[in-house]
Formats: sequence, structure tokens, C-alpha cells
Amino acid sequence: MDNVIDLAFNLLHPDTTISLGGGSNVKKLAHKLSQHPELNIKVCSPSEYTRQICRDLNLNLIDITEASTIEFGFDGCDAIDFDLNVLKSNGGIHTLEKEYTYKVEKYIIISPPERLKASLNPNVQLCLEVVSPSVDSVLFAAKQLGLKAELRPDSAVASYARTSLGNYLIDCYCESWQDIKKINNRLSSLNGVVSTSYFENIVHSVLTLDKNNNPIEIRKGDLHA
Repeated sequence: MDNVIDLAFNLLHPDTTISLGGGSNVKKLAHKLSQHPELNIKVCSPSEYTRQICRDLNLNLIDITEASTIEFGFDGCDAIDFDLNVLKSNGGIHTLEKEYTYKVEKYIIISPPERLKASLNPNVQLCLEVVSPSVDSVLFAAKQLGLKAELRPDSAVASYARTSLGNYLIDCYCESWQDIKKINNRLSSLNGVVSTSYFENIVHSVLTLDKNNNPIEIRKGDLHA
């Protein structure tokens, strides 16, 4: 994926303000930026982990409130379909990531080609951020929709995972995400659901590899099932 990182880097010009999400490819892009301080790229991020990486690399890290415009937002994903709708579930920071996409002019996904499919991979869950008092009712409602729904455990301690906002994460699984828009709309309307990990009509393009391992940019409308 190094050549895809180069493709992302080549989109930039001096004095650009960008957003960096999470994931290994975003980390690689941050390292690439650190090698070119002459470009004076300003960086903001919804990810605590990515912000620390930027500090360690001495990048020009700013708060999103300091940015009047953000030209590019680079991020990873867990699954992406031909309409460039994505699931960003495993990181558990989708609420904050969506806030950043609202301010970004071009939200670009950097993804390995195997994650790009005609329809979203059902092995990747739909994740809900839910406030504590609503957990039981949301779990019940999700199961009523035929989903397998469970609270996400915290891998570091013997407890359930919490977001930086103090909320719980509920992972929902389905045999097929063919009706994900309908399912997502229903779950999003439930009391106590802060946001979901389904990003619809937000992505401008995806940077990935073609069948010959050449880096390519795919824009919305380029692919057909």
C-alpha cells in the first residue's frame, strides 16, 4: 500500500489543512508528511491515537475549531461498497469521525482492494454508540429487527468498551447488508443512539490498488455491480 500512500500525498499542496482519521494507512501517511515539513501541512484528527502520532512526528497539529476549512480528510474503513458507502466499525470513534466529515471538502478513504465489494461485507458489523440508560432497549430493538446485537467488550480490562464520550458500543451483525440503509435508519431513530458506523453518501473517493497492484483513485459513480 506504500504506492497508495504516495498517491494520497501527491494530492496535497503547500499550506493545506487536512484531517487524518485512524488506521495503519493513515499512520503511514502521517509518517510521509513528517518527511516534508516544507509543505506546512496543518493536521487535525478525531482520533486520540492519531493525534499522539502527529505530536510524536512533530506535525503541525491543530484543533478542528482552528480550521476554517479542511480540504482533505483521509481515513480508513472496514468495508466499502461500489457506491462508496462505508462501515467504519472497529475503531469505535465514528461519532467524532462524522463530525469531521461535515467540515471536510473531500473525504477520501484509503483501503486495501479486498475491502471494496459490490455490497458491504456482512462479516463487518454495524456499530452503534449508545448512552448508558438506553443500552437494554437498543439491544432489544436491534434483536427485534433480526440482528445479532451485543455490547462490545473492552479488550484491555474486564469490562465493556466505552467511547471517549463515555458511551457504550453495540455491535450488530446481519447475514446480509442488502437492506442496511433501512436498518440503519431504524436504529438511528432509537432513543439513546448517538450515531452509527454506517457512512452513506459521504465519501468523495477511495484510494486503493487495481488488479495489477497499481494505485488508483475511484470516485463515486465509477463502479457498477
